[in-house]
Amino acid sequence: MNAIDMHNHLVAPGVIDFLAREGRHYATRIVERDGRRFFLIQEKAMRPIDGPISDAAARVAEMEREGVAKQAISCVPFLMYPEVAADLGLAIARINNDAMAQLAARDPEHFAPLASVPMQDPSAAAKELERAATLGLRGVEIPPKAGERQLDEPEFEEFWAAAESLQMAVCIHPFEAAPSGALSRYFLGNLVGNLYDTGLAAALLIYGGVLEHHPRLKVVLYHAGGALSALVGRLDMGYRLVPECKQAIPRPPSTYVSQFHFDIIAHNRDLLAHLVKTWGADRFVLGSDYPLAAGLAHPVQEVKALGLDAADEARILRDNARGLLRL
Repeated sequence: MNAIDMHNHLVAPGVIDFLAREGRHYATRIVERDGRRFFLIQEKAMRPIDGPISDAAARVAEMEREGVAKQAISCVPFLMYPEVAADLGLAIARINNDAMAQLAARDPEHFAPLASVPMQDPSAAAKELERAATLGLRGVEIPPKAGERQLDEPEFEEFWAAAESLQMAVCIHPFEAAPSGALSRYFLGNLVGNLYDTGLAAALLIYGGVLEHHPRLKVVLYHAGGALSALVGRLDMGYRLVPECKQAIPRPPSTYVSQFHFDIIAHNRDLLAHLVKTWGADRFVLGSDYPLAAGLAHPVQEVKALGLDAADEARILRDNARGLLRL
């Protein structure tokens, strides 16, 4: 197979070295547990450092076994740091992007990296995205919000215009190191909160007019689109009944879903099959969340189990990602 994995993560060694020196400014430190090293973020969330999460070469044999020819690697989501000061966000984004570009230069056959940018400063984010494009990065991973600021707010227009102009796929990935309330229990910040945050961000991109104003913008919603599919009917209901909604955009929200792509990480094959049938195979890309435990161990098999025809299967496994990444 020549599949392309659009959702997986890597911590570049240069980023590890940077956080070992400067992690106190990011509420992040490196700890050792049972002979392994981890990042500890905000004294709450732990993420591994050793193994394929930080060793690109260690991935290749497993990629070949799984039928994955190329990974669109992105940083581990906490490294986007949307809550820190803008200068700190820019500093780590530049280190990450330089490291990702170097990796792609060493092994362009297997890796097509995505950038990170400081979304807490939309103007700086747009400029760093432009720089990342000159380095050869193929898209960008962003959080679903920057602190308490949402992605439909006017100050983000410069970023969206840059992403559209540069044809850089924008991949939305949530992360909350220290969720509060009920989401702090049972790992629900990840299991539930991530899906909610993605669905809310997508709803705001629709009703906020971002997709209307940028029809060539390419947005990928990880985790099978989060809660968006469950929300679309109610978003359309609001468009029919609520004046504020009717005034916001010129057509029903469901008509904008065709401007999104989704990965296949639903953890429910029946649901995934329903989503593919509902939105079309041309909207889906392979994703694994590799090498994190919450991902899919055999993503190619997950697609093959859907029983699609050869053309639709090829779209999800490879063709859609090729278009998004301009390969």
